[in-house]
Amino acid sequence: MKFSFMSFTTPDKSLKEMLDIAKKYGYDGIEPRAQTGHKHGVEITTTANERKEIRKLFSESGIECACIATSIRYCFTDETKREKEIDITKRFIDLAVDTGCKRIRVFGGEPDMVISFDDAIKIVAEALSKVKDYAKDNMVCVCLETHDFFSRADIAAAPVKMVNSPFIKINWDIMHPFTKMMTIEEAFTELKGLIEHCHIHDGIYDKARVPKLALMGEGEIPYNIAVRLLKNAGYKGYLSGEYIDAWAPEIVLPHDIEVLTSYL
Repeated sequence: MKFSFMSFTTPDKSLKEMLDIAKKYGYDGIEPRAQTGHKHGVEITTTANERKEIRKLFSESGIECACIATSIRYCFTDETKREKEIDITKRFIDLAVDTGCKRIRVFGGEPDMVISFDDAIKIVAEALSKVKDYAKDNMVCVCLETHDFFSRADIAAAPVKMVNSPFIKINWDIMHPFTKMMTIEEAFTELKGLIEHCHIHDGIYDKARVPKLALMGEGEIPYNIAVRLLKNAGYKGYLSGEYIDAWAPEIVLPHDIEVLTSYL
């Protein structure tokens, strides 16, 4: 199991600075969040020469690009909008290939109108089926996150199972199914065999079940159980810290990797 953090912790840092921070605190990888204006430069708009430089920086640093986290979402009843997202997915797969990354994160998202879970699952499965061959040809995993309308593990797993491709997998954001009242064990059971990447962030819940971020081990989410289940299942991927508008890197990064390592 490996550790990374998303660029939400370092939105104003260059890629070189992010890699230096990762090395300082003992992280194996970093996860650039694309399409948000962060300063790392890992975007589909980067030129061919810039992509070569990005790949070189990763290679020379010994730090991996754990995943490229995109804003792509597929749950549009409007086919034109959905096709646009499919095209952007392929462009991000190209970016991953050029920069030496093995996976990208996508969302099902919230539907653009009121529809059932079954209809939403079919729409997202159809979109994923249209990118699976491109993902396979380029050896890049497209990872659907447990998030938004697809926060429950069973709902997120459904379209991935329908597509049935080794290159269409799950990004288990461990908080979101837990927020939807699934235990860690229940969520893991639904996702077992599909997990390619994980997002982590502990939290404390208010009476409306809205979480506020907490440092690892100081919230209510039993990450020790998640780590045990992943380890026993032979998971070799990343636990990637996603801390949006939370703490400075010197606060959260050494703390969370120490706690997670103790769980291991």
